[in-house]
Amino acid sequence: MFRSLSTISVGKFTGFQSSKRANFNGWIRNLSPSHSREIGVQYSRMRINGPLAIVVAALGAIALLGCARKVEQQAPSKANTPQRGDRVLVESSAAQFYEARVLNVEHSKLRVQALPSGDAALVEVADAYRLPSKVTPLAAASLAICNGPGERWFGCRVVKSDPEGADVTDVNELTQRLAWSQIMPPNALTELNLKRLFDKAGEQHDFEHDLAHAGAPKSIPGWRASAGKAVLARVDGKWWTAAISSEKRGKVRIRFAGSERQAEVDHAELAPEPPYPMEISQRSRFALVRPTNPNQPWNPVRLVSVDALEAVVEGIGSKRRTVPVRDLCPLETTIPTRNP
Repeated sequence: MFRSLSTISVGKFTGFQSSKRANFNGWIRNLSPSHSREIGVQYSRMRINGPLAIVVAALGAIALLGCARKVEQQAPSKANTPQRGDRVLVESSAAQFYEARVLNVEHSKLRVQALPSGDAALVEVADAYRLPSKVTPLAAASLAICNGPGERWFGCRVVKSDPEGADVTDVNELTQRLAWSQIMPPNALTELNLKRLFDKAGEQHDFEHDLAHAGAPKSIPGWRASAGKAVLARVDGKWWTAAISSEKRGKVRIRFAGSERQAEVDHAELAPEPPYPMEISQRSRFALVRPTNPNQPWNPVRLVSVDALEAVVEGIGSKRRTVPVRDLCPLETTIPTRNP
């Protein structure tokens, strides 16, 4: 009896094992030829019998498939890679573009020839867009790469779009109408570069707008221009360091610092040379900053912060820097103070 039970159990187990092996073999046949051949070789070399062999072989198959998929995902698509002779658009630096032709493909780089200059360069494949690009309509406020008059490529923002094209604007706020064939959607990195470009341009426009409302240097109570005094004088729309030579019939003759140049100005065109009382500087939003060379004009800056000795300032197209308060001439302003 025990023998018959044992025989039945062994038979059932053998049948189960055969069924699983058949299912596994069928799964192997459904794989690609290279994968099934590799797994078959590994399975035939195994000296492990029974269900353990099937489990080990299955794990090996899964590992091989995972590696194959990873390689396929990492490998660049040849269909999307520009080839020799193709026209491409190259992002040479952040949000700066030029058109070129591919001379050769060197692994992950392209050797290109700029059009029409003919200059050669080696660029990353990721920095090149194949031309002509696929026509892709974009929504309003989208950032893009535009091809304007003179075949000039530039960063742009879609203002208004319709099925035929879009009104776009550049960083100088110049708007023009372009067809969708002249507008290219950026990749993620280029879009980030374009966003930074437009953000910086927006800050610049705000600065210039506010500065246009800044007035003349503030007055100091009790100050009066007189002969021999060092002053700031407005000549040709700029403020210069000067000294008063004489006064006649309501006109003041001045001599520019660092030169023999002289001029006649009205009293309204004169202002005290710094330093100013600290409370006046702290209440100001803009100021003139002393030049490094005395025969140069004083340049306007925005006051970021002011303390007893130093001030943090920023100018048009320049980074923030620290200057002594004694080198600042605060300006009147006619614009309301904005909340931070």
